Amino acid sequence: MDAEKIVSLALKSGADEVSVKIVERDDLQLRFSNNAFDISNRWIGKSISVLIAVKGSTTGMEIRNPGHMEEEIRKGVEFAKKLPKNPDFLGFYDGKTSPENLDFEPVDADELSGLGKIAMDSALEHDVDRVSGEIFLARHAVTVATNYNTLSEKRSYLITTVRAFNDEGNPGQSSTHIADSSDIERFGPKFVGDKAGMLAERNRSVREGSEGRFTVLFDPLCFGSVMTEVGSALSAFSVDSGTSFFVDRMGERVASEIVTVDDDPRLPGGNMGSFDDEGALARKTRVLEKGVLKSYLHTHSTAKKYGVESTGNAKNTRGALTSLPMGTLLPSAWQISVKPGKRGMEDILSDIEEGVYIANTWYTRYQNKRNGDFSTIPRDGIFYIKDGEMVEAWGGIRISENMLHLLGRIKELSSERIPADWWGETVRTFAPYALIDDVRITKAR
Repeated sequence: MDAEKIVSLALKSGADEVSVKIVERDDLQLRFSNNAFDISNRWIGKSISVLIAVKGSTTGMEIRNPGHMEEEIRKGVEFAKKLPKNPDFLGFYDGKTSPENLDFEPVDADELSGLGKIAMDSALEHDVDRVSGEIFLARHAVTVATNYNTLSEKRSYLITTVRAFNDEGNPGQSSTHIADSSDIERFGPKFVGDKAGMLAERNRSVREGSEGRFTVLFDPLCFGSVMTEVGSALSAFSVDSGTSFFVDRMGERVASEIVTVDDDPRLPGGNMGSFDDEGALARKTRVLEKGVLKSYLHTHSTAKKYGVESTGNAKNTRGALTSLPMGTLLPSAWQISVKPGKRGMEDILSDIEEGVYIANTWYTRYQNKRNGDFSTIPRDGIFYIKDGEMVEAWGGIRISENMLHLLGRIKELSSERIPADWWGETVRTFAPYALIDDVRITKAR
């Protein structure tokens, strides 16, 4: 059953408004470890999600058995009628949308094995012992139908992740997302493998790092993790629920004046899209300009509450291509994109008298999300910098900081901007290298 018929069925069953999202996926994964391919996977499937509104009450459902569609929808409508009104729901986007669909396909499926070999070979050109990682190609057909719109498009992207290990067992890692075949040379498997190998080659004789406050040069993969948290905090739902460090800061300076940030679903990347889960136009939104907070991210409902236009961010948190229907209620970022600076990373590094380079991070956790107090554990390459050179490898440290303090102490951004993505920590950002002063480093234990 197509999306429009499901909408019609729900309306006939007593729903006032309906949003249906259908995702047909054909995903390919080629995984490698110990310098050889070991697993190939293919996932083919179709998911159907429905959000039903009846007299201000809402319920969401995922249809697992399309053969019982009529019964499932009827039960969903009846269930919604029994629920209290949802004060956060003020209707779906009711305008007409005619977006220019994105038409990118990064690679053909039969190219994956060749690309995987390029990734491994590029890492092994460095002094490393073994390489692991994956090439993942997502190919999705997405349809959204409501009372007011029916929209469809294909969304495809390639993720390359490489982790290299030297003879001491110490790693280096890199990971990117791309959707345009023209980006293969710049940010594809060769780039990722080369960088992972370079980091692993350097990551030797690791000693426990020192505590204190340091100037830190964040790799785009690590800075992308910070910006992923910024994107989450920009959600109007996060602001309303008191879990954002941007509460009551609209129009205020919340970052260094060199920081300008967009949420841009039109860039060819892993979270691109031309419409959101309620049929609104997905558009580029300037959220920070020269350090000043300019906009939250909105659905139709949160926009009405704030008296502004929808930014087209009714989409699933941390993934644009899944089918769960809650994106219509909980706005989230598409692709956070940071405006790059003027100098290259090597030039920035050469001017650091004393500092630390951090390649990647994980386990970002908050002590106080409203205030922005957090900690995170660096990994995959931590290097002490002296007189413009990385002179020794560190381990066993933690960044213990405050998000607003960190954003405010950004001193320089590189001219390079990388489409960074990794395992839920860095969610499909476009991030430069970031030089940040006065970063608090503590022991990991």
